[in-house]
Amino acid sequence: MTRTLVTRRLSVSRPLPWGWLLLLPVMCLAFARPVVAQTGTRCDAGDRIERVQFEGSPAFDDLTMAMSLVTHEPGFVTRTFGVGTRPCVDTLEVRRDALRLAVLHRQAGWFQAEVVPLLNRRKNGVRVVFQIQPGREATIAEVATTGLPEAPERRRAYDARLESLTGRRFDRNQVDTVIASVVTRLRDDGYARATLPRAEIRIDTAEAKASLTLHFTPGPLTTIGDVHIGIRPVNGKAAWVDSSDVARLLNIQPGDRFSARAILEAQRALYRSEAFRLVLVDTVTPDSTRADSLLDLRVTVAEAKTHSARLGIGWATLECGRAQARLTDRGFLGVGRRVELNMRASKLGLASPTDVASGLCSDALREDPYSADTIGVNYYVGTTLSNSRLFGLPVMPMLSVYSERRSEPFAYLRETTIGALAEFTRSFTPRLVGTVGLQYENGRTDVDPVVSCTRFGQCRPEEVVLSLFGRGIGIVSTSASYDRTNDVSNPARGYRLRGELRAGETVSELVSTVRFYRTSGEVSSYRRALGGVIGGRVQVAAAFAPGAELVGGSPLLPQQERLFVGGQNSVRGYQQNLLGPVTYVVNNVREFTNSEGFSEVEVIPGSSFRAVPRGGTALLVGNLEYRRNFRFIAEQLQVVTFLDAGTLWETSSASFRWQDLRATPGIGLRVITPLGPFRVDIGYRPYGLRAGPALYFAGNESETLAPIMCASPRTGDRDPRDFEDLINCPATFQPPRAGGALSRLVFHFGLGQAF
Repeated sequence: MTRTLVTRRLSVSRPLPWGWLLLLPVMCLAFARPVVAQTGTRCDAGDRIERVQFEGSPAFDDLTMAMSLVTHEPGFVTRTFGVGTRPCVDTLEVRRDALRLAVLHRQAGWFQAEVVPLLNRRKNGVRVVFQIQPGREATIAEVATTGLPEAPERRRAYDARLESLTGRRFDRNQVDTVIASVVTRLRDDGYARATLPRAEIRIDTAEAKASLTLHFTPGPLTTIGDVHIGIRPVNGKAAWVDSSDVARLLNIQPGDRFSARAILEAQRALYRSEAFRLVLVDTVTPDSTRADSLLDLRVTVAEAKTHSARLGIGWATLECGRAQARLTDRGFLGVGRRVELNMRASKLGLASPTDVASGLCSDALREDPYSADTIGVNYYVGTTLSNSRLFGLPVMPMLSVYSERRSEPFAYLRETTIGALAEFTRSFTPRLVGTVGLQYENGRTDVDPVVSCTRFGQCRPEEVVLSLFGRGIGIVSTSASYDRTNDVSNPARGYRLRGELRAGETVSELVSTVRFYRTSGEVSSYRRALGGVIGGRVQVAAAFAPGAELVGGSPLLPQQERLFVGGQNSVRGYQQNLLGPVTYVVNNVREFTNSEGFSEVEVIPGSSFRAVPRGGTALLVGNLEYRRNFRFIAEQLQVVTFLDAGTLWETSSASFRWQDLRATPGIGLRVITPLGPFRVDIGYRPYGLRAGPALYFAGNESETLAPIMCASPRTGDRDPRDFEDLINCPATFQPPRAGGALSRLVFHFGLGQAF
């Protein structure tokens, strides 16, 4: 049996971001008045809702279906502790909810979907069960179009995406999205009067097939006529913005081919200047005496205040207390040009002169030698000058001059006396962004004396006090990102691609000029499955220094350009940077005289130690995460399970081996907030600590002139002379395995998802 349904237009809706959908029930419960049918108190205890369940849905998770219902179950606190009143069951509303669920499935391609509501009355109340019988899945047999013009040369036809729907499930939302994209493309190509097509849908219920015929009316190609600009000043004062400034940022001239994308980009450029609090761009049909292929533009802008100041404070696992201040002038040397003064400080409470509350800082930070109170806080002071366009091109230039001190836990401390960064950013599409940067820094990089010796060959006391790299470093970089996710801070579907390439040059007092290169790539993907969200990410990176001298099988690279693995956004079963080659500093040794009459030391079993990461020149990291919202606890709470895996190695002396890959499982919690998910992760490390060289400082370790000695255990058939070479000190020290499972847990806190 075949029936024909003719409609005038397919409606296109824009779904709310999932973050707001998750917060909507909480807001309703917090601020709305109780609904009598649901929360009224005039019902027996046996008529109050205990639980709402769903069975048989082929496509939707419980949270999505719950959002479309009026009937709702009580929260976790109410069910568990009896705080508050459970809603009363409304049998009429339950039947209506069943119809809502049926419509939801029919719109998604199950035309014969039916939902049977069941009320299971129990001692503690009513359990509402919606049994979903989806029926046969309907597919699209054919898509035909009329009225579409020829596509420009070397570009795909306008109906290409529509034809790709053939054979797929007839999901009305997906069909509407594809149709809207065709109309958007027509408007971008100059067909300003293109509208949503008239649709004819023929449905064969017996075969579960649907045929679509879409009648488009794009209208004539359109050009821009006159551009009218209106300016509204702040609080009735005289306008400080001139219409010529607005026209320069708008970058649309009379006679240009109409493009909806160009108009949208012009509106973004006006907003990016931050000189306006409101920007309206409307099309105006000229009078009848002019051609119908012309459209005028009316641009109305409302000026914003030109000066602002912000101050913020916070706390983070690897930064402890932190503060930030920013002063902004949005009218510096004209509209669209802005200047900022930024000041940041971190490790407050631990490092001098703020070392008054070290107990508030994490254990990992207190153990970091570059966070000691004698070093001082990390800081950044800089000024940034930016423009919304570069010589009329859709490129945003930015120039920063700064001074800073920053550190990577357990790895290095970088102090920049003066630095400059020039970046040029272009948004090719709303999702594709590219950046080219030029950077120069003059300063010094201090590394752990252990790293100075084993990585750079500075083992003599007079060499340790010299900074190997960093007098002057110049870097050229380029990066690109393509983001197809549905939410920047809490993605639930889509994918993201990122890539970066850096090339630089530096000199030192001990070696000749070194040229280095670093490249990295990242792929992330998210999809809804198993009632939640499954996310995955793969990261790869490599650093090169062709022609550089090798020390211990590793090329001489500036320490800040080396790669590190482990931490809250990497492999979460390890502390920051501690997955990979490490060198151990031991405290308890025994002294003895070797066969040649020289004094040596060897670590005593059970000696205390600290690990110093060496870094590497290649890494591979993979993350797999399953996130799920549990409505029975709280809809803004996510429970997460994850599995992270990664490895780090030296490309000049080793190659990738699967057996070196370290995988760490874990669990976590996410609390959805307006600022992004607040994250708590607990990673489990099933491996023992990696074997490595053991070094001993004969004096106080904090004294950079203290002699360093190889204290690795004298095991195996190693030549005794190997233990006299600090650079190649044998990796025979194996830290004892942790006593219990709790000692293998690693805790991480942060704001935002791990990836």
